[in-house]
Amino acid sequence: MRQTAENISVQDAERRIFVQVASQVALVVRGDNIFRELQERVLKWGFDPGRNLRNIPDSAWKGDSFEIDQDNSEQAEAVKLEEPRYWAFRLRERLKDTSRIWTTEVGIGERSPTEAVFGVRLICAQRGNAEPIPRSIPNFVRGIAFTQDAHLDGRPTSADPWLVDSDEEVDALVAFLEAPHRHHPVVVFSLPEGSHNPEETAIPIQPFTRRTVGFVHTVVVTSSAAFELTDRLGREFSVYRQAIRTYNPGFNPGAHLSTDHPVATAARIADWGNNAGSTFTDFLVEQVLRITRPRDVLEREQPSFQHVKRIAAQQARESASVAGQDDTELLKLADEELRAAKQEAETSLELAINADAEREQALSELRQIRASYTALQARLDGILSERPAGAGPVIPRGLEEIESWARVHLSGQIELHPRAIKAARDSDFQDVALVYNALLMMRDLYVPMRRIGGIAHKNAFDQRLAELGLENTPCFAQENKAKQFGGSYFVRYQESSRELDWHLKGSNNRDGRIGFRLYYFWDAETARVVVGYLPGHLKNDIT
Repeated sequence: MRQTAENISVQDAERRIFVQVASQVALVVRGDNIFRELQERVLKWGFDPGRNLRNIPDSAWKGDSFEIDQDNSEQAEAVKLEEPRYWAFRLRERLKDTSRIWTTEVGIGERSPTEAVFGVRLICAQRGNAEPIPRSIPNFVRGIAFTQDAHLDGRPTSADPWLVDSDEEVDALVAFLEAPHRHHPVVVFSLPEGSHNPEETAIPIQPFTRRTVGFVHTVVVTSSAAFELTDRLGREFSVYRQAIRTYNPGFNPGAHLSTDHPVATAARIADWGNNAGSTFTDFLVEQVLRITRPRDVLEREQPSFQHVKRIAAQQARESASVAGQDDTELLKLADEELRAAKQEAETSLELAINADAEREQALSELRQIRASYTALQARLDGILSERPAGAGPVIPRGLEEIESWARVHLSGQIELHPRAIKAARDSDFQDVALVYNALLMMRDLYVPMRRIGGIAHKNAFDQRLAELGLENTPCFAQENKAKQFGGSYFVRYQESSRELDWHLKGSNNRDGRIGFRLYYFWDAETARVVVGYLPGHLKNDIT
């Protein structure tokens, strides 16, 4: 029977194996004889009588190298290195009623007799399409994190959340959020207004902590601490009234967008219910366990099992060579080293191929989102073009309200970067109306000029510029000139650094109460203006 190309492609898809890293834990654990203590905990979990593991060698319980790869048995394997002292363990199991194969890799490296680095990587392999995988952390990690002197990003792990209830604790939280050594998400649960009871979070906090410990820092801020946190970070990065915010690694309120660190309001959480069999807790766990760091960085923290196995094979061959063993034995050891290297390369390739597949899927989703955004933007433009002439928005008396005002009156056309919001709030600029009128001019005249074009739109924009006493010019005449002033003329936007290459110029007076500038760039992908700084001057050659 002749097969069609379509049938062949379907068969190829069904045969293909997708390999994804579901989670990875990296803890520093301290205690007497901690290396052996961690080994025993892992072996007790791995050799649980409920597993289908056969003929476990006695030496395995002592922490020696072993391999179990038999018919009608799960697969388990361990490799021991003497120098440096390191132990790697791997368990492969196929759960009932599923086509997925789960591989748990554990690595324990001794720093000193009382301190060890403890890493766990959970990998899922599935046949066919790359379906989303459930993300979780092996339960033995919870036992170690809750009962041992374990640390994640330098902070002790615990079954209880970090309760923030004073100005000093808010200072410590902000310092930790901004710490460059923090590599894991911080999920902050806020309490109802007036509450100091850590049990009044929007979702039960203990189940969330149990499912994410070892990878996520869980924090509860009381009502009074939430107000102080708002003062420190600004409203766009705060969390209050039972909302839950995830602060991702690399948090920088001066350069990031609030959407880089997503928040869920109490109303959204309450409306979630049981969405297609998934609770909000399930959703949050899935989101925060996503690994964002590059694979090479993760493998520096915890080498793959195959990498450790190759090193062990290499050390065995080198030792045999020094000992003067015969050529037959050396060839056998060299062959083992070659097989280990080949397996390591194949595993690395599988992960790389599937990372590319995930990236393509994400890009496809992004293209769909952009298409939807473009359609909505066109609809908004049509509505705005039909808007009757008349009084515009009410101009606030101060710049403290600029964020909420911009959200209501500028959304979809002008985006105020958090850095601009903070600069405006901290400013003592006197002509407040000029700031708001300049933003309205950009919304009503500059954006249509860029989106639609035509001399009529340009003339309207130029006329309004003159009425406000402003000029619209590039920040620098020379290319790459902005880089001479460090990061002043750059903001982080949608995972990249963007230059504020244009500005509206008002008074050149360097007095912050009088001099006016509005620095921005045009984002062609979303067809809108992003304002990165206002209303004062940034440094240039004159200053």
